[in-house]
Amino acid sequence: MLKKCWLFIVSLLLLGSLGANAIELNFTGFVADEAKVLSNQSVNDINMMLWDLQKKTGADIAVVTLPSLNGQNVNDVAIQIGREYKLGDKVKNNGVVFLTSTGDRLMSIQLGAGLEQSVGVRKIEEIRDYDILPYYREGQYEKGIFRGAYMLARAVAVSENVKVTRYGNVPARSASSGKKEDIPFWAWPFIFICALFGGGRGRRGHFNAGSFGGFGGGGGFGGSGCSGSW
Repeated sequence: MLKKCWLFIVSLLLLGSLGANAIELNFTGFVADEAKVLSNQSVNDINMMLWDLQKKTGADIAVVTLPSLNGQNVNDVAIQIGREYKLGDKVKNNGVVFLTSTGDRLMSIQLGAGLEQSVGVRKIEEIRDYDILPYYREGQYEKGIFRGAYMLARAVAVSENVKVTRYGNVPARSASSGKKEDIPFWAWPFIFICALFGGGRGRRGHFNAGSFGGFGGGGGFGGSGCSGSW
């Protein structure tokens, strides 16, 4: 009897410990902006892009900002988010976590197991170095997050042989990145004409959180990713 009581107490302590380590995020669609660095318009435009990607590929990209990691490792937290929220299609395991901790000046991108080969670490390192961190170093978190989310969505879309729809004013690469956009020279006249007659604005729409069916039930994250600081 005494042995059973001790087992019961130990079980409760273990459950309590697991609960304490669980990450509770307030998602609006694919975005959990706990650090409050994104405008409502940016959240909407990012969600529209990521919703479009999910409908075409089943992939989930979770964009998460935190004010602090509370001493935890940034990669471990990102992987935990991917697993707890079951990102990606349950068969494809094509989820992505894009985590930024503003207070710690740390970020992490983690790939689901199904994207480890098709997207790969080298590609997300390039996105980190040229599309995200240059903006973060300038203190422009919103631009870096918006740009990073779009480039990650585009990378996943390419791996699935589809094209993700671009919404809103996706920032170009920061001039401080030291690397220009990979746009062929012949495309610039068309870009200029579109900007001239379209006011430079991307496609607009409104994300209806009520229509978002949630993440796909994957969650297979094996630690393939990258991190960075600024």
